[in-house]
Amino acid sequence: MNFNELNLNENLQKMLKTRGFSKATPIQEKAVPKMLEGSDVVGLSQTGTGKTLAFVLPILQNVEDSDGVQALVLAPTRELAQQTKKEFQISASNLKNVKSVAVFGGADINQQIFALKKKPQIVVGTPGRVLDHIRRHTLKLKNLRFLVLDEADEMFNMGFRTDILKIIEKLPTERQTFLFSATMNNEVLDLAKNYMKNPEQILIGTQNSTTDAITQTYFLVPKDKKKKAFHALLMDVQNGKTLVFCNTKKMVGMVQSYIEKFGFKIAVLHGDMPQSQRNEVMKGFKSGKYQILVTTDVAARGIDAPGILNVINFDFPENLENYVHRIGRCGRAGNKGFAYSILNSKEQEQKILMLSKKLKCKINLGFVKLSNLDDEKPLVLNKKPQKFSNKKFAKKDFKQNEAKTNSSFKKHFAKKDNKKQEKNSKNTSKSSKPKFLQQKKK
Repeated sequence: MNFNELNLNENLQKMLKTRGFSKATPIQEKAVPKMLEGSDVVGLSQTGTGKTLAFVLPILQNVEDSDGVQALVLAPTRELAQQTKKEFQISASNLKNVKSVAVFGGADINQQIFALKKKPQIVVGTPGRVLDHIRRHTLKLKNLRFLVLDEADEMFNMGFRTDILKIIEKLPTERQTFLFSATMNNEVLDLAKNYMKNPEQILIGTQNSTTDAITQTYFLVPKDKKKKAFHALLMDVQNGKTLVFCNTKKMVGMVQSYIEKFGFKIAVLHGDMPQSQRNEVMKGFKSGKYQILVTTDVAARGIDAPGILNVINFDFPENLENYVHRIGRCGRAGNKGFAYSILNSKEQEQKILMLSKKLKCKINLGFVKLSNLDDEKPLVLNKKPQKFSNKKFAKKDFKQNEAKTNSSFKKHFAKKDNKKQEKNSKNTSKSSKPKFLQQKKK
């Protein structure tokens, strides 16, 4: 469907045309009309499919040229909040007197207070800092009409659940609520049940899935050869921006010191860095100053640096959701991408094979030649992936999976006195977890 079929106003149509956008993505095609109709929406879509623009357009269509905050967008990270605010600014280029502000921790709160005094219609922020402004009475939400929860599952994972509920309690009950994520869990669905009004569920693809555009490969190497295998992989991957993930900031520093001695020009990013330094790192990576960015999961959610071709999991992620969001930084907007994971135990191999089954995708096994033991030379990798497409899974299982997801969604909105439906909902929730994440009962 083309954007000119979505009943958007002339100014937004002009903006989209100027940016070269003509065809809406599936999530935009399905979500935008529902939002324009006034419905609450729960949107589940693969990462990199245009979820941000899907809620930006309806908000800008309906925002009024008046004082007071009319739309609040909550995001899990500072980087995602800044990126979303930038999308609002660009998309509102043809709209008069529409202002947006980003508020988040780690930045000068006085500057944010000054910006809020200019009476923006749209505020994007992290839950902790938004709640701080509400308590200071520097953010007033009595005229709020739209609430967006972006990457809601990650906000819960990061411990923002209490803050989110406190914020919602301060909002007018007469509002539209939009909830978007690439992954969905029962906590998120419970929030939808209790704080949204008969939300429309928009399901694009399969739950917790990866895109066909990403070729996934893993390598199983001894732990003491992990760094050498990583060096070899950097030497061998296709030329393009590469995002490297570690589980801790300590490991980020170790990887940086090891790789820099081989002449790679890299940047690092983690949550303890000052905001000004984080901004400089992201600016350098997006502009191409740095071709390699080593980071923790702080950058995994919502960061869309143009041209990321490769994602490398130096450390294997702790859960399925993190894996999906990490590798989702490449293969965006119809471009190809390559995801590599370096494993050092059979247990990790079993986990990635379980992920493969859960995601209904092929994760190829690469091979490492261990004959080259010179510290100054990398190991030799053979990473010829088999040709594969998720489509053979999708054609067979999509309708079944969609029906299962819709069934689960409806159960969360069932009446509390229906014990049979509650039991079925619990069974569905339990079965939806990857086997390796389920605790064995003794």
